[in-house]
Amino acid sequence: MIRDGLAWAKAGYDSMHGPIASHWRLDGTRLTLGVTIPPNTTATVRVPAKDPAGVTESGTPAAQADGVRFLRSEHGSAVFEVGSGAYRFQSIVSPSK
Repeated sequence: MIRDGLAWAKAGYDSMHGPIASHWRLDGTRLTLGVTIPPNTTATVRVPAKDPAGVTESGTPAAQADGVRFLRSEHGSAVFEVGSGAYRFQSIVSPSK
């Protein structure tokens, strides 16, 4: 879980398949997570969420979004498998303690 006043982060890596990138921003309890997955690959994405059913991807419920498959809820996160492309997840997280 995101804690201790950290409000955003951004990282990237140039893999042999192409660029992999992730960035997130926390505004109160709203989390926005962006990921970029290279062509012809898949990734597992963990989205911290108070309610996994409330996670969206580009405004659509994540479990119904193109290229996104809900796998499970685990340790306060919704876990998805995604195909290549760019994704923008949003969720509500529990307040920091």
